Amino acid sequence: MVDLTPGGIFSTKGFTLNDLIGFAYDVDNRQIVDGPKWSDSDRYDVLGKMEATSSPSPDNAKRMLQTLLAERFQLKIHREPRDMPVYVMTVAKNGVKMKPSTQGDDGAGGSMPIQGAKIPGRDTTVQFLATGLQKLVLDRPVLDETGLTGGFDFILSWRPDPSQFHGMGDKVKSDPNDPDLFTAMQEQLGLKLTAQKGVAPVIVVDHADKPSDN
Repeated sequence: MVDLTPGGIFSTKGFTLNDLIGFAYDVDNRQIVDGPKWSDSDRYDVLGKMEATSSPSPDNAKRMLQTLLAERFQLKIHREPRDMPVYVMTVAKNGVKMKPSTQGDDGAGGSMPIQGAKIPGRDTTVQFLATGLQKLVLDRPVLDETGLTGGFDFILSWRPDPSQFHGMGDKVKSDPNDPDLFTAMQEQLGLKLTAQKGVAPVIVVDHADKPSDN
């Protein structure tokens, strides 16, 4: 779980190095390659506080975590594109059904708690939604090709299938009368998810050390 408080306190519990890299660089763990064997098994708790000059936004939390990974894990990476199975997110033919947020103009301070198979988004960007779905719900990277910017308010509620939530979808709390995720995306948000082969960015781990104990 990632927690970011209004006071700028950032914390995670039980994250692997790959989990931390995935959050810091907005990629699914399947987009992280060539790391050491322990990068997907050893678990760490992270607690940090943003500088007073930084607003407590997800983007600033990611930048802080990138610095922490470089300093504590001596992490060195590079990016490259690779072909892999992906979901492509586009605007559905009937148009966007989400409401532009009145809380802000860029979604930087938005919230999107995932409450079982229900996501209430407030001043949330479509890219943040795509990241949340690929990290916690779906089995492959989600590429945002909607072209939408700014923050939106929405509620997404669906009936998960067993493959979702890392193979635990049949145990996730949901309303049995809700549609499946792909139908819910179109009916409730006006967005479409299409499974296909695509080019996704990959994080290649060039070097990483286990951190010393605090």
